[in-house]
Amino acid sequence: MAVVAETALDEPPPLSSLRFEWNEPVAAAVFRRAGFLWIAFDKASQVDVEGLRAQGGNVIRTIEQIPSERATVLRLTTVAGVNPEIKRDGFAWILEFRRQRMQPQTTIETKAQPNSPVGPRLFLSVPEPGRPIVIRDPEVGDAIVVVPVIPLGHGIAHTFEYPQLRILETAQGVVIQPRIDNLRVRSLRQGIEVTGPGRLQISPVTRELAANVRLGIMRPYSRVFSPQKWRRRVGESFIVHKQRLQNAVALAKDAAREKARLDLARFYFANGLGVEALGVLALVAEDRPGILDDPRFRALRGANRFLANHFAEAREDLYDTSLDDNDEATFWRAAVRAAEGHMAEAAPDLARTGGVTRAYPRALRVPMGMLVAEAAIAAGDTEQSVRYVEALKFDGPNPAQKSRLALIEGRLAELGGDFDGAVARWEEAESGTHRPSRAKAAMARTELLLKLSKITRAEAIEELEKLRFAWRGDEFEFALLRRLGRLYMDEGDYRSGLRTLRQAATHFRKHELAPEVTQEMADAFVHLYLEGGADELAPVTAIALYDEFKELTPAGTRGDEMIRKLADRLVGVDLLDRAARLLEAQVRFRLKGADKARVGAQLALVHVLARDPDKAAEALKATEADDLPPELTRQRRHLLARALIGMEQAPDALALLEDDESLDADLLRVAVFWRAMDWPGAATVLKRLVRKLQAKPRQALNDRQGKFVLSLAIALTLSGEERAVGRVRRDYGAAMDTGPYRGAFRLIAGAQSVGLIDYRTVASRVGEVENFQAFLADYNERLREQKRSAVN
Repeated sequence: MAVVAETALDEPPPLSSLRFEWNEPVAAAVFRRAGFLWIAFDKASQVDVEGLRAQGGNVIRTIEQIPSERATVLRLTTVAGVNPEIKRDGFAWILEFRRQRMQPQTTIETKAQPNSPVGPRLFLSVPEPGRPIVIRDPEVGDAIVVVPVIPLGHGIAHTFEYPQLRILETAQGVVIQPRIDNLRVRSLRQGIEVTGPGRLQISPVTRELAANVRLGIMRPYSRVFSPQKWRRRVGESFIVHKQRLQNAVALAKDAAREKARLDLARFYFANGLGVEALGVLALVAEDRPGILDDPRFRALRGANRFLANHFAEAREDLYDTSLDDNDEATFWRAAVRAAEGHMAEAAPDLARTGGVTRAYPRALRVPMGMLVAEAAIAAGDTEQSVRYVEALKFDGPNPAQKSRLALIEGRLAELGGDFDGAVARWEEAESGTHRPSRAKAAMARTELLLKLSKITRAEAIEELEKLRFAWRGDEFEFALLRRLGRLYMDEGDYRSGLRTLRQAATHFRKHELAPEVTQEMADAFVHLYLEGGADELAPVTAIALYDEFKELTPAGTRGDEMIRKLADRLVGVDLLDRAARLLEAQVRFRLKGADKARVGAQLALVHVLARDPDKAAEALKATEADDLPPELTRQRRHLLARALIGMEQAPDALALLEDDESLDADLLRVAVFWRAMDWPGAATVLKRLVRKLQAKPRQALNDRQGKFVLSLAIALTLSGEERAVGRVRRDYGAAMDTGPYRGAFRLIAGAQSVGLIDYRTVASRVGEVENFQAFLADYNERLREQKRSAVN
């Protein structure tokens, strides 16, 4: 995790901002206790506390990191009255300090459930809670349980007091202060469960209240519709009733026509025919635009737009200020939010106002009641969901509705730990006629079987792939594509994973989570090409994958490093032309100044390895720059000398290396002298090389040292310096006699070889001699041993 502290300059008085960077979704908690501000994340990391303190200025007075093996926990003191506003940017959490009261943006609902299937419990409804963290408060001296959460700004607005625990106020996350031993705090998929070792002491609802809940009349609801007026006459069929209302519209005149049309629209609405109702309402608004000021008309049109799946338009109508503080309008607003994919956010309102549906005709009551049942599950209130499901079964659901009910019952069974029952109910839904429920049930069953390790990841992928065309175009397809992409990545199939995630991001560009999917792709790309993940792939596969998704290359230095690492990999398997193309694009389009000179040297190196000295010299010339670091200047000089040697311009190469006493410079010099058969010059340089390689007289030699000792002996022999050859024999003869070059050294430097100075004779009698002429090969090998990204 990287932490950056920055000071805001545009707001008086000066404030501070802390940014906590993560490379994956990490849950957070922020709260105050005993005069301290606490910040906790459910992933361990080491924070630069001194850096934070220095950057915090006068706003943050002290800061310390509390030890934790599983989490990152910070405790701060701040200027009085200053509290953080919590924001998020991708995976990063941002705390902006202002003079303000600390409170959550969204309240996490706390429910006492004395009769839950798992026994008495408290349930705090919040999606994606993190791992509970036990923290010893050094100031108070007790232990608290902190549960960070993923949703931004979700916290506890007021302290809750119970005999065995307290739930503290927070700006983000949940903090529980146990008052008994063995209090159990568990994070579930849709919330946080608190239970005791025996019966948790929480107050049950009264018998009267429970009865009212079961009847759906917990309290009188403020309404905007009049469902009692929607009923058909006794014995009148749907067709007869519709024709009677249509005839009334046809015969009505002037103001009476509007009333007749509204009666027909309400009839369509009562029977779940939203599109038909919207057609009639459009005529009403066309004839009298002023009716849009009537909240009852706006509510009726908004509800029908919901039924027709026109959610954005439904929001326009239902969120009109004239409908504020109306329970029925609140219910339909929440229904829109749930349909848009915000079930957790909508769940409290749906659960609170769901009783309005009990007065609706069956055609509306059943589908809207199922929405309430699903919301209750999202809120962790399985008891309410069970009540709704049982009531809906007596409403005579049609086959499609039965499939949807089976899907809900499967979720209830899963939450209750009845996994076999959950699978059975989902298989029943899969065999039903409701296509969305069939697809959702298949996905839920696959996820559960994978979680229980009853199927492999590959089998799960195969099952989910079958669903890609089962139901398309809404939240389900987006979630399916995202899940498939993650599974492919976990399985090591990065191409399929990235392709699937790209489909989720491009097909659902306006989805609020689309940026997160794009970030997942970028993180995967970084893992592949910066953190070594692509090392497990074949080189050709790695470059093909890069070419297909190169738009994910990050900007700046990280992207440059990624390209260089990939080029290193290509050089390592002799795909030099591909490596050169990558680096050429960097030089032409991404870099300037010293960075361009550095990558230009790397490009020249690739051309050297590819035996294309002309292009190497061109690359160096095209990337010249002033005021380069000395080491980079030296490396560029050596590469240019190597290119000049390859271009048969040895004198220019030697002139370039004048006064350069480095090992690489001597390797290049001896290559020039050897090729020109300047044996004295070669011998002079080889003596230095033997010393630089630390070949000690009368001590063992490694393979490389042995090669250069033999090369020295050859150069001295061909120079006719017999006394010098004798010294080499005395100093290194014993060590060479035990190495792989024993025969060649005896032939060249042995006493019986005096007078053997014809190089062609030596070459014809010693097959190994060619190994000792290839000083450029030795230089090239040194280049290969270095990662090109290490060129300074």
